[in-house]
Amino acid sequence: MEWKIGETIAALRRQRGITQEALAGAVGVSAAAVSKWETGVSCPDVALLSPLARALRTDVNALLGFTAKPTDAECAAYVNEVAALALGGDAEAARARIAALLREYPGCPALQYQLAALLMSLPMWEGGDASGKEREEAKKLLEEAAQGNDPGYAAAAAHMLAGLCVGDDELARAEALLDGLPQPAPDASLLRALIAEKRGDVETAKRMLQTSLLHAFNQMQTCLARLASAPFAEPQEALAVVRVHEACAAAVGYPFSMSDSLYTEAYIRLGDLPRAGKHLLRLAEFFSSPPKELSSPLFSALSKGASDMSRSFQAMRRIFVESLAEEETLAPLRGTPEYEAALALLRADES
Repeated sequence: MEWKIGETIAALRRQRGITQEALAGAVGVSAAAVSKWETGVSCPDVALLSPLARALRTDVNALLGFTAKPTDAECAAYVNEVAALALGGDAEAARARIAALLREYPGCPALQYQLAALLMSLPMWEGGDASGKEREEAKKLLEEAAQGNDPGYAAAAAHMLAGLCVGDDELARAEALLDGLPQPAPDASLLRALIAEKRGDVETAKRMLQTSLLHAFNQMQTCLARLASAPFAEPQEALAVVRVHEACAAAVGYPFSMSDSLYTEAYIRLGDLPRAGKHLLRLAEFFSSPPKELSSPLFSALSKGASDMSRSFQAMRRIFVESLAEEETLAPLRGTPEYEAALALLRADES
């Protein structure tokens, strides 16, 4: 961590209206010594830290710039910084920054949880998968966060870790993690929105309501996608479920609907390869166009920044490109005109 005590001394001294001479007199040094501290030429002796803190009406931790954990805003800034490095193609720099942040803030559940998710995404941005070292490191971070002293992040980390355990066939461990989660409490979001509205804070109330709506929509789309898959539905039944999935996304103006992916799978199961290929090509067209924004009036208070949308879109695109080459369910389409057209479209977009 970079030590900026000189800048801190200068800032606090000016805020308190203290001259360099007065500060020097208070701690028993020369004004020139104070000047050297503030310009970074030298640093105060350790024995002077407590007298300096008293003279500047602060404490030693503040003087040294020490904080036990970052604020929510700082966490968000750090996560965005790492994501920007990865999105810019420098995954190694992103890994190094993650390691540095974890050293600087050991035992911070918020950073452990958010950086674990980023760590797993790094191989995807490089064209690989998160089945190796990054996944294990992420699981360790989530384990620590799940045992941390922040109940909110502890529950979120345990939930994410349980999902990874399911993917790794560690089913008993996943069940144990889920059993340890707090029992669901009544959803307070609507009441919180009502409180904000009664206080006259309409924008906050609107954002809360739209957040609840988007969360409910995402849950519904996830359930529909699972119900349309092979273990739960015959092909014709799956098509009916996918039509509901598509109609819901269209009704709310959601730009990232994966209905075409579900249609592709359902038509392959039916043996209707031309229709399956048509939806595969539509997916390729979607990923060859600029990312769309969440512009529905239903979510007007939740507009994401361009960088957030771009990161989500690029991650989804990479997964789609990998599935074209590796996904076993798409094997019947390989070599068809639609499959070749989808590949050509994506290759042209990369050139």
